[in-house]
Amino acid sequence: MARIQTLEAVDFTPERVQELKGDKKIYVVFSTFGEREAELIHEKISLITSEFPHGVDRVLLSHRRADASVPEVTEEKARQAWPDTDILICNEFSVPDMGDEKGKGSDMRRVLYYINTKCKDGLSDDDIVVVFLDADVVPGYFDVHFVTGLAGAVLQGHDFAKAGFWRAMGRVKKFVAQPLFSVIKHDRLRALAELSYPLSGEVAGSLRFFNAVHFWQIYGVETGINIDACMGDFRVADVNLGLYDHEHHGDMGIQKMAFGIIRTYIKQLVDYGIIELKDNAVISDLFQAQYIDEKGGRQSIDFDLSEKKYAPLREILP
Repeated sequence: MARIQTLEAVDFTPERVQELKGDKKIYVVFSTFGEREAELIHEKISLITSEFPHGVDRVLLSHRRADASVPEVTEEKARQAWPDTDILICNEFSVPDMGDEKGKGSDMRRVLYYINTKCKDGLSDDDIVVVFLDADVVPGYFDVHFVTGLAGAVLQGHDFAKAGFWRAMGRVKKFVAQPLFSVIKHDRLRALAELSYPLSGEVAGSLRFFNAVHFWQIYGVETGINIDACMGDFRVADVNLGLYDHEHHGDMGIQKMAFGIIRTYIKQLVDYGIIELKDNAVISDLFQAQYIDEKGGRQSIDFDLSEKKYAPLREILP
């Protein structure tokens, strides 16, 4: 069962993380789409490579182009910030058991496959710490502690470190994820309710940890990893990064996200044998609802939100 330890990012100064690091390597991954985060990615890569110059060993840009054949400014800005940035174009990168499907989780899995096959430099899976960061964090909140806090927790002996923070809004976290993760009491799931921000995209882990868990294609990726972390014998850190904010989603996007999280949670609990569906019940991929609009008219929602659950990478790696 996962053991949760609460930690403070401020306790992991660059100097402290450098001491903990030894011969291990820290790889920082930013995920971007199109050109909407070009300036932000330049600013963030520049900051972490200047504030923690000997601590970050690789910076990887996991980038999905709006048009796969057309290079974008985001790629140029990343290399301007740090010429050695590894740029993975997710539209083009092939993984043996994946097609061309899109999604945050699928692209995270692609970059991890890339690290395993192109960037290991003779290191073991335990010697590489991978830090995933969202590119659209408001610059006023972002600093090097995003890297040092999360990487430091893993270097201190945790398998997986998840960011916690205060964020304006956070509607899905407050009104869906946290209530949902308290509904079913089970010894191995207890840690889910202990995570201060279970949906945070800022996470770190050993490459061994990330190779051991399932990745869900889109909305379910954080929930799926959290449940696998709880069900396995992993050491998990909840790291307080302080204040945080990024782009807010509209109501329809929030509803889709909520559906994806609930669906993944139920599906994972069925897969682990914790709950059972009876009387021909199935878990639906369709989000369907009726509502009355602001003009008093009746409207309907009907979205196919199916997403793939991928096998752990360790099952397909050479």
